[in-house]
Amino acid sequence: MREKATLILLAGGESKRMGQPKHLLPTSCGTVIDHLHTCLSPSFSETLLVGRELPHELPKLRTVEDLHPARSPLVGIYSGLAAAQTDLCFVLACDMPFVRSRLVEELLSRAFDADVVVPVVRGYYEPLCAVYRKSAIPVIATALERNELKVTRIYEYLRLCAVPEEEIRVLDPDLSSFINLNTPRELPLLARL
Repeated sequence: MREKATLILLAGGESKRMGQPKHLLPTSCGTVIDHLHTCLSPSFSETLLVGRELPHELPKLRTVEDLHPARSPLVGIYSGLAAAQTDLCFVLACDMPFVRSRLVEELLSRAFDADVVVPVVRGYYEPLCAVYRKSAIPVIATALERNELKVTRIYEYLRLCAVPEEEIRVLDPDLSSFINLNTPRELPLLARL
């Protein structure tokens, strides 16, 4: 049995291309956040929704405001880790609603000796569908102080477990977990949920 973990859902983006908050996009079972909460939260000790100026009427979710003024997912990761009640956390961007729970569990299972467990898909890290430990907080704080806002820049200072695409495809053959909803053109994909 794996250690307890916190689910951190990042909702801090400005959604300029989408034109509306991505975490509130409608699906057949409520909003994207409702969907992710229903599908993933039962496997976690707690679920946090992290961002700026979030609505506080979201049931069963604890909202966490960003702790730093910079606009970057790194701020959301930092804020979520700081607020989490567990050492182990799974971080997911709210515009990735097709994530497979089997993949999440596999990534969490690999965190026993790592600060970060991150999938590598099409040759790139997927830092917003990854596992982080609280041990990453000091490194992230230093990066934010230096205004180094790219998430993957912190990896060189942490114990990293990179999971190759061929191993990811065993659990998610079509890599649907990594589909992002960025523009209105992708909204029809929500019909799959």
